[in-house]
Amino acid sequence: MVYILFVYYGNLKLNLMHKILLTLSLLITVFFSEAQELPVNAKSGKITFMKTVDATGLTAQELYDIAKEWGGKQNFTIEEDKAGAKITFKGSSKVEYPAAKSAEKIEGDINFKFQFGAKEGKFRYIFTDFMHTGKPEDAGALEDAEPDCTFQKISIRGWTVLKKSTHKELLKLIDALTKKVKAEQNDPTKSDDW
Repeated sequence: MVYILFVYYGNLKLNLMHKILLTLSLLITVFFSEAQELPVNAKSGKITFMKTVDATGLTAQELYDIAKEWGGKQNFTIEEDKAGAKITFKGSSKVEYPAAKSAEKIEGDINFKFQFGAKEGKFRYIFTDFMHTGKPEDAGALEDAEPDCTFQKISIRGWTVLKKSTHKELLKLIDALTKKVKAEQNDPTKSDDW
């Protein structure tokens, strides 16, 4: 009788362990499936956000001027190429991520380059060269599998959160630029069609 109870109790513990492990593995799967993959350019191997956007009704010069003013308001460093209707910006965005060995949040910066090109009725943006600088040490290029300062300084979770935050912040930035151009494009005072 004692033997049967011992076997029954052992099976209960084993079933409970299996359920806990299954639940944990499902939670980990959900966590990593929620992670947004940063787009990596096949040729360069760098994280690259690139798109050509319709801006019918605006000249290349108007688009250039809009982008230059917008970039200035973002406090980006501006390098102009008026002849080619291109502007290269150097910018940064604040990000928060968990510390490696505590629940504390750390703030760092993601630095990037951003090229804006304009043609008659359209523009193209290219965001590249994403680099982390901050505490406890600089982590380097975001396309790397692990930070330059190793997972001892920034945890796997911190590295994942840092990349997800960058993706989220960059999409906000792209949306703000696109809305600025659309507002100018739809400005009724610029229409000669009446």
